[in-house]
Order: sequence, then C-alpha cells, then structure tokens
Amino acid sequence: MVLEGNDFSAKEFRRGVWHQTATTVALLTSAADGRENVMACEWSMMISFAPMRFVVSVGLESVTHKFIEKSGEFGLNFCSDQQAKLSHISGSNSLRDVNKWEMDEFPKYSGKKIKAPMISECILNVECKVIERLSFSDHTVFIGEAVWAKYDPEKTPLIYHKGKYWYLGVNVPKE
Repeated sequence: MVLEGNDFSAKEFRRGVWHQTATTVALLTSAADGRENVMACEWSMMISFAPMRFVVSVGLESVTHKFIEKSGEFGLNFCSDQQAKLSHISGSNSLRDVNKWEMDEFPKYSGKKIKAPMISECILNVECKVIERLSFSDHTVFIGEAVWAKYDPEKTPLIYHKGKYWYLGVNVPKE
C-alpha cells in the first residue's frame, strides 16, 4: 500500500515519510565556556568535495546549538557499526539533564584544529569551522568547512532507518 498526501502536520504521516529515509549516524561534538557536548545528529552530510563542506541541522533549543553559535565550529564523527550505544545515549539525553560523557566509555580525543572533542573509533571524523547559517523557526542549518579529517577505511558505517540501527548490507548491483 502506497501512502501519499500533503498533511505534514499529521504526526503519523510525517513519521512515515521520515522512516523511508536511511542515513549514516553522526555524533556532533561542540565546546564552549569550558564545557563539551555530544549529540546524535541524523541530519548531517557532505555537501561538496572541494572545498570539503558538511551540513548539520541543529534544534534552536539544544545545548549544541548554543555551543556552535558561540564557538563557530563543530566536530562531526560518523559512527561505525560498533557505536550504536554511544549514538543512543547521545540522542536520548540532554546535557541540561545529565552528563552524557559519564554514561558510557566515550572514546574521545582532542581536536587538531578545533576545541570540540572528537570521538575515536568512528569511520570518519571531520573538524569543521562554520562558514554559513540558515535559520528556520526551530532549527539552524550550519554549513561547516572541513579543516581536518581522518577516516578508517576498514570500518563500516552505522545506518539509521525506521527509528532503528542497521548494519550495512550486501552490495546491490547497478544493473
């Protein structure tokens, strides 16, 4: 059965549309005023190769938003398929209520070019400086230019689809 329409105010229709997408999972790191934060960021992706730029969408009320606004930078850490628990902790809790760093063993290291911490054991880590913002009623889209990156070609990505984590499956032929 195919569902269609334009009633995006209906929660179940919105959820149905969202559940048809599949994304890699990123942990967005930030720092300001001597504090550090990590949040799960499903809405993140590379938008250009040269210069290398990434985009993230962050809720206005989040601590991460405040830290990125203040610092002008962020760390983007794309999870390996062994980091679902870290993503779940990061996405299910707020720094306002709990110190997420103390809830599990977050393998972090200091950024090379930014003050935000980075998460070890990811498939890709990118340190970004904010070059542009697009403001919406409840989110800001930050465009960051990469100033440092590292990746591990031996690791496989954590995939998020239908509200659950998945392993990357078998290759589908183009033919």
